Amino acid sequence: MKYEIIGRKLPWKERFTELLDYGGYRRTSAESLVGFLIILGFLSGVCISLIVFALTSNVLYSTGAFIISIVGFNTVPFVYLVLVAERRGSEVDTVLPDALQLMAANIRAGMTVERAIWVSARPEFGPLEDEIHRVSSRVMGGEPLEKSLKEMTEHVKSDLLDRAVKLMTEGIRSGGEMATLLDETAGDIRTAQNMMDKVKANVTMYSMFIVFASVLGAPLLFALSVYFIEVTSSLWVGDMVAADGFGGMGGAMVSMEGPDISPSTLKLFSIGAISVTTFFGGIIIGMIQEGNSTSGLRYSPLMVTAGLVVFYVANIIVTRVFGGFVGL
Repeated sequence: MKYEIIGRKLPWKERFTELLDYGGYRRTSAESLVGFLIILGFLSGVCISLIVFALTSNVLYSTGAFIISIVGFNTVPFVYLVLVAERRGSEVDTVLPDALQLMAANIRAGMTVERAIWVSARPEFGPLEDEIHRVSSRVMGGEPLEKSLKEMTEHVKSDLLDRAVKLMTEGIRSGGEMATLLDETAGDIRTAQNMMDKVKANVTMYSMFIVFASVLGAPLLFALSVYFIEVTSSLWVGDMVAADGFGGMGGAMVSMEGPDISPSTLKLFSIGAISVTTFFGGIIIGMIQEGNSTSGLRYSPLMVTAGLVVFYVANIIVTRVFGGFVGL
C-alpha cells in the first residue's frame, strides 16, 4: 500500500510499532499508520495554512500553521498510544499479585507450571488474561515456556511483570519451588504497591501547589500584566508634553512614548508561557504521583485548557472591574 511505502522510510515507525504492541493493537501496521498520519497532516496543513493566510495575509503565520498541523497529526496519536500503553500496564500491575497467587495455588493443587498458568486466566484480570491465553497457546504449540513468558513482557509495558517473569524463568530453570516463589513475589509486589500509595498521599500537597501556581497564579498575573500594558499604551498613545508649558522653562519638546511592548505581543507571550508552564506542570505531577513522566501526559491537556480559561476569564473580569476608573 502507498501508506506503507511512506511509513517504511520514516525513522519513528519503530516507536509506533512498540506502542501499538503495548496498547494491544497488534493487528495494526505501524508503517501504514505512520504513512497515513503524514499524508493526513500534510493535506490538513495545506488547507489550514491557506485559511490562515486568507485571514491574516501573513506568510509567517501560514507557515507556522502548516508545521503545527503536520506535527500535531503525528503527536496526538503518539500521545494517545503512550497513554493507552501506560493504562494497560497499570491494569496489569493491579491484578498481577492475584494472578501470581492463583498460579501458586494451582501448582500446590498438583498442576504443572504450564497448566497452572493457563488455568489462572480469569476475565477479571483484563489485559493479563489475554497475555496468559497467548502464552498458553504458544506453549501448547511447542514453544518453550521461558521464551513465551519473555515474549509476554514485550507486549505489556510493566516493570513489575518484567521482574516477575524473570523470577519465574529463573525458578523454572533452577527447578525451585515455584509455588513459594510465586507467593513471595506476589507479597513483595503488594508491599511495593502499598508503599507507592503512601508516597502518593504524602506528596499530594506538592501536586496541589503546582496546580495552584500554574493554573491559577500564573494566568492571573499574566492577565494583570496584559491589562496594565493596555492601560499604559492607551494613556501614552500620541501624547506629547512641551517642556516650556510648565512655567516657560525652555522651548525643548519632550516626547513621552508608550511602552515598547504592545498589548497584542504580550498577550501572545502570555498564552505561550501559560501553555508551556501548565504542560510541564502536568508532566511534573505525573512524575510525583506515578514516578513516570509519561503519566503526566494525561494531566497536561486539562491543565493547559484550565490555565488558558483562567487567563481569559481573569482578563475580562479585570477589564470590566478596573476599566471604568481609567475610561477604558
